[in-house]
Amino acid sequence: MKILWIYPELPYPLTSGFLRGFHLLRLLGQRHSVTFLSLTDQKQVLHETFRVLKQYAERIEIFSKCGAPEPIWLRLCGLLPVIGGRLQVLWNTRYAVKRMELTVRDLLKREVFDLVLFHGREALPVLDCVDVPIVVECGDTNCTRVHQQMHQAHLLNRPRLFFQYVRERRLEKQLARTTADRFFISKRDRENLLGPSDRSEIVPQGVDYDYWKRGSPPSGRNCIVFSGVMSYSPNADAAIFLLEAILPLVRRSIPQLEVLIVGRDPSPKVLLLAQRFPDVTVTGAVADVRPYLEQADVFVAALRFASGVQNKVLEAMSMEVPVVTTPVVAAGLCMDGVEPQLVIGHNATEIAAGIVGLLDNAEERARLSSTGRRFVEAHCSWSRSAEKLEDLCLAATGNLSKSHKPDCIATSSVLVRPKVS
Repeated sequence: MKILWIYPELPYPLTSGFLRGFHLLRLLGQRHSVTFLSLTDQKQVLHETFRVLKQYAERIEIFSKCGAPEPIWLRLCGLLPVIGGRLQVLWNTRYAVKRMELTVRDLLKREVFDLVLFHGREALPVLDCVDVPIVVECGDTNCTRVHQQMHQAHLLNRPRLFFQYVRERRLEKQLARTTADRFFISKRDRENLLGPSDRSEIVPQGVDYDYWKRGSPPSGRNCIVFSGVMSYSPNADAAIFLLEAILPLVRRSIPQLEVLIVGRDPSPKVLLLAQRFPDVTVTGAVADVRPYLEQADVFVAALRFASGVQNKVLEAMSMEVPVVTTPVVAAGLCMDGVEPQLVIGHNATEIAAGIVGLLDNAEERARLSSTGRRFVEAHCSWSRSAEKLEDLCLAATGNLSKSHKPDCIATSSVLVRPKVS
């Protein structure tokens, strides 16, 4: 197939938060001709990003949401607190999307594409000019996360979150209604947006389990680890919840702990809280998360609002670390009708009890470690996810009979690893 792929951000480095896009592009780009168009918030795109992505796309065009020409009135508005900055972001985004739309129109006039593969909501106006089959990734649903966040927020913040929820849900439904050839990242997200009767395809999240593989035994020091980008609001909230509400309960039973909060851009509140406890270390950005996961006796993902699938949990399971988490995280991890074996707590007391129970039971830790790894190997293959997406694309173009055999998508291409996390 000849694919015009429209994406909301550059999916590299692998710490960009668009790990999924990179792996799907990596695998489909080996079998099909891909023209890759991407918006970006990056002010300067690294040469390394071009070098890596060009292995999988014949052509790459990038549309920056930074530095659009600004009229005088916008510059003056930019002096206003809060709203001025938001107006500038909106202007820059619309400018980038318009440039992308003109490029798409030109490409479709000059070349014949089998389909457009589309992800993201900001660029939805681009699809107005598309007259070839469209396959849409609905991914995870932000409205799911915002709705959950409303229940945790202060009363004064709930009206703002309610309007955000309404806006997100409207945009995500508009995206889903663009075409019947759409797919989600999890059954939970599909049902929350379109209801239990919808049968849109699920293309699950994958894990590079050859990379996320344990190389040494756990520390045995009652080590608790939580990892993720700490500037992401669900992760920041989970870190604060862990430090403020959960760990004090754990220390009543197990006073000697080692707690590692691993990930870039921790908030000032997380840093301040960590200073109160000598057993807590906040690492900030690290070159490789795996050595920290290898130290872990337990991985705790105490997210109180979430959508999609949490990569951090799959990576911990792949590294044979038992996971204690919440129902909102577990709900996204059911794959092929199979749920992984996790310790689930609905509140701080239950989560703390789950942590203590595992730290006190080496046999149960070992059992969950091995079952977690087996679950990832059985259900979280990027190659299998790419096969599902390829079948969906072929069906949209009417060429499903030309689909691959089950083992045809190659997985042997060199995978360049990020330098920072």
